[in-house]
This record gives sequence, structure tokens and C-alpha cells, in this order.
Amino acid sequence: ASAHMIVIADESKLVPALGAFPLPIEIVPFGMAATVMAIGHALEWLGLPANLRLRMGADGHAFVTDGGHRIIDASLGRIPDPDKLADALVAIPGVVEHGLFLKLAGTAIVAG
Repeated sequence: ASAHMIVIADESKLVPALGAFPLPIEIVPFGMAATVMAIGHALEWLGLPANLRLRMGADGHAFVTDGGHRIIDASLGRIPDPDKLADALVAIPGVVEHGLFLKLAGTAIVAG
């Protein structure tokens, strides 16, 4: 909702290529199994490993976002084409958002 987005992060977030950390994928709980299966197929189509894990909370139950959704953490390794991955994920019914956040930030401030 702003004209200019600024990202502030510490130096531990700097990586040579995307994929050093698991990619969070937010999904709606209704039809979750079908959504996870579709995510797996999309990853395989892109030549990425389908290492998907439901994020769990400290209480041992599935983590629930403020919007009532679930998070699937995808351990993909290096992501060679983030734009293609982002497009494939948002095309899947049940995917709310993903953690790539491409082309949003106008400025990045990294502290060390």
C-alpha cells in the first residue's frame, strides 16, 4: 500500500542465490492435500525437489497464520528461475502467497 517499499534485514539473510532457506508457501487449509500435491507437481515440472513440510507450532500442532492458513516449507536448494517458480505457485488454487516477494522492494538496508 506504499509508493516505495524498504526491506531491512541483518547480514545473515544475504545469500549468493535464492534457496538457501526453506521457501514458505502459505496455503488455505480447505483442500490442503490437493494443494500440496499440486505444489509438488509444479516443483517437479520446474526441476526442483519436492521437499515439502508442514510448519508446526511449538505446541506440536500445525502452525496457523493470522488469516487461518497453513505454511508449507519447501526446501528447494538453489532456485534458478524465481520468476517462473513464483508464477507456477500463484497459479495453484489454494496457494495464498509465497516468500519470494519478487520485484516489491525499492530499497534494501542490510545491517551487520
